[in-house]
Amino acid sequence: MFVGKRMTKDMITIEQDEPMTKAAEMLKKHKIRRMPVLKGEKLVGIVSDKDLRSAMASSASSLNLWEMHYLLDRIKVKELMTKNVITVAPETTIEEAAQIMRDKKIGGLPVLENTKLVGIITETDIFGIFLEVMGMGQESSRIEIELEDKPGQLAEITKIIKKHDVNIISVVTAPHDKENKRINVFRLATLTPEPIRKDLEEAGYNIFSVVI
Repeated sequence: MFVGKRMTKDMITIEQDEPMTKAAEMLKKHKIRRMPVLKGEKLVGIVSDKDLRSAMASSASSLNLWEMHYLLDRIKVKELMTKNVITVAPETTIEEAAQIMRDKKIGGLPVLENTKLVGIITETDIFGIFLEVMGMGQESSRIEIELEDKPGQLAEITKIIKKHDVNIISVVTAPHDKENKRINVFRLATLTPEPIRKDLEEAGYNIFSVVI
């Protein structure tokens, strides 16, 4: 899955010479937390609600209300935006984008195709994709199983599930704190998973949980 398929294309952007008060109004109006900042069509920065709050807090410490509003209206977006913007390309994978956001502790990445801004991918987009991958939003049940970390284990599990004529909506495998073990989470298109659980346990598999 690539960023270009899941990014927001109809972005809200702002010009660098606009006042920060306009940026604050736009963030509030569109219920977003960050905006790419442009100089013409060129990406030159990104401004967030955190940047605006910091500027407002700084002004409020020494000015009265009228003076603060006057000053904020004179501050340009370019004066408080983040200039060294981390970006990704449309062909960047979703997992790469997620890792960049986690490692850099940022909530969104503008997407550039060559030098043209074509979209933005945010932590909200990543959460949505995660929920889709986990099969949320469908009538289903969730079975968490401990498996040996060796070839063929998933194939054996799917054979047992297939006997019950139940579709597998998603499969996620994760590390285990035990050596040579994996945790596997199956989301199944059934609200009656107990017969499957029974067959899995009879086949010798350790079932951590079953959730409907």
